[in-house]
Amino acid sequence: MGYTYDLRKFMAQLEEKGQLKRIKKEVSDGHEIFCLLWELYEQKGPAVVFENVKGYDMPIVSNISGSLDRWALSCGFPEGLSRHEYRDLFIETLDQGKWSEPVLVTEPAPCQEVVLTGDEVDLYKLPVMKWHPGDGGPYITQTVVITKDDKFGVNAGMYRMMIHDKNSTGLMCNIFQDIGIHLDRARKAGKKTMECAVALGCDPAIYEAAVTKIPLNASELAFASAFRGGKPVEVVKCKTVDLEVPACAEIILEGEITVDETREEGPFGEWMGYFEEKMQLPIFKVKCITHRKNPLYLKTTEGHMHSEGEWIRIIPQIATVTQSCRERISGCVDAWLPEPGRGYTLVVSIKKHYPGWGKEAFYQALALGYVGSSANVVIIVDDDIDPSNEEQVMWALSTRVDPAYDVITTQPMGGYVLNPAAASRPLRYSKTNGTDVVISGKLGIDATLKWAEERQGREAAISVVPQADVLAQVKAKWAEYFPK
Repeated sequence: MGYTYDLRKFMAQLEEKGQLKRIKKEVSDGHEIFCLLWELYEQKGPAVVFENVKGYDMPIVSNISGSLDRWALSCGFPEGLSRHEYRDLFIETLDQGKWSEPVLVTEPAPCQEVVLTGDEVDLYKLPVMKWHPGDGGPYITQTVVITKDDKFGVNAGMYRMMIHDKNSTGLMCNIFQDIGIHLDRARKAGKKTMECAVALGCDPAIYEAAVTKIPLNASELAFASAFRGGKPVEVVKCKTVDLEVPACAEIILEGEITVDETREEGPFGEWMGYFEEKMQLPIFKVKCITHRKNPLYLKTTEGHMHSEGEWIRIIPQIATVTQSCRERISGCVDAWLPEPGRGYTLVVSIKKHYPGWGKEAFYQALALGYVGSSANVVIIVDDDIDPSNEEQVMWALSTRVDPAYDVITTQPMGGYVLNPAAASRPLRYSKTNGTDVVISGKLGIDATLKWAEERQGREAAISVVPQADVLAQVKAKWAEYFPK
């Protein structure tokens, strides 16, 4: 078939640009690969193919989206733009009018060239390793996990999977995620299991869709088409479950998730830079593996601030949270998630119209799903501060915040389980029998300039900035001041 987009074509693009390197030297274990990738992240290096993995005949591919330009290429965006420009382009793709529903193919698909069932199913034949000595086991990290609900439709998300044995894994099915909602509805319907398929080695655009928070009843596979000019994702029916998967994936795992049965997994070195504790998670029981004749195994390594996992997530997170803030926080001008904050700090700029608006904006932010579940800190600044400029934000924090009046802490509330700052340990939730929630507070900082009414009569501080009209004139005459 004339499949338009897949991992291999994307890799060929990178190779033409000199952004993919093939490593022929034998690599012997997961931590060696982890360390090599860590150094690549430090150097902002290329995508890599490990062609000689000891004990396996399947190459490992990694870091394909591990720079801003490669991330842009994976989304079909032009290279060389700023994070702001990419954020705005990403917001445009969220318009469902630009999406196309997946197209079902009937002839043999690449992902089903080899079909393994019964005793042939063996996850240990995949080059999945214990990537760090601190991990609780070998982890499948770069996934597209597909489930279906009779009310909300298909969900495709990226959730970690620790291999328990040759045909089962843990699966991060959390009540704050769409897959957790699917699982809860299956539980309420009296089901013991829920069908699931996991696609490995997909077109990179599908991963971007999978990590983006879109409406619960919207399709990530349809959303992925927006990155390809509306070209639909080709899907094929699974062999053993009633689900459809990307036809050009390298590997497909088919099976069922246990609804109430859980098993301990972890710890795992997560994206925020810490090892998360052991947890009780549902079990994914694999009953069929299909793959290409000579498959590639695609993975990402977590923990580094500039890891590929961060590049995949950061712009989609910023785009969706900006959209939510603009829609639901009064006077919101812009919003940003600072990269070092790993998604746990949100900065919102507002145009104040009356005294006290900065604190009101914080309380409005608490109603946002992202803030309620994930953010620990919300900083409110004026519209003269660029929330993505860490120097400007630090200036506002240092000169516009009286800690006695401008800092708010909330009572503890439930939130997403992967929160290293939470004082409570991850809690096992009796309703799901799994580790689903932590209890923690939220911090709000009103870093807006305070008006006289907010400063016990003291006049508001005046920022030292040029007059806009004069500055514009100087910029227009810049070449006259500095002729070549």
